Amino acid sequence: MERLLIRVRLPDRPGALGAVASRIGAVGGSVTSIDVLESGGGDVIDELGVEIDSGSHADLLRSEILEVDGVEVESMETVAGSVPDRNAEALELAISLFHQRTPAAVIDHLVAQVRASLSARYAVVLDPRGPWPDAAAGDLPDETWLADAAVRVAQSAPRDATSPPATDLVPGAAVARLPRAGLVLLVGRESPVLRRREYQRVAVMAELADHRWEELATRAAAG
Repeated sequence: MERLLIRVRLPDRPGALGAVASRIGAVGGSVTSIDVLESGGGDVIDELGVEIDSGSHADLLRSEILEVDGVEVESMETVAGSVPDRNAEALELAISLFHQRTPAAVIDHLVAQVRASLSARYAVVLDPRGPWPDAAAGDLPDETWLADAAVRVAQSAPRDATSPPATDLVPGAAVARLPRAGLVLLVGRESPVLRRREYQRVAVMAELADHRWEELATRAAAG
């Protein structure tokens, strides 16, 4: 059995998703999860977890999906292991953060987990007053880009938990503050482009890590 994550743009109309699922079924596949990543302007971006018999042709599956009027396939990715459960990821991160024993370990763990969750090119935690990474994973942009990103974040107004995610603060990157730690998380990926639900996922992960960082930092200061 092969497992895939398929990202599709489809018209926001009744029956469109059902038609896509029917086409997937026509080539022996089954939809096991649906994550709505973004909606607006008459379109919806969905990430579908799909299981299909090994040896089936991805090109045939793509062609079947494209038979649905108005549907585009943004990406198709083979998944090692089980299809991710996005609703469970935050809980799993909270549990794993609980097992970190120093503030630095919390930041290192956050960077590794958020990069894996989004299959990102990079994840980096910076002090916005200086672009030198506190922790990083992946293929980082150059120092000039990091310096510019740090300035953009430092000059932007802080956002509270109810504010919409900042999708245009740093081009090509999701940005989340860790206000208790005085740090900022940047996560970048060129393709497929980051969507609003993914920006929100980054913000939730950063919030969880920030609380654990504060707990450990307070404990360390108390001796």
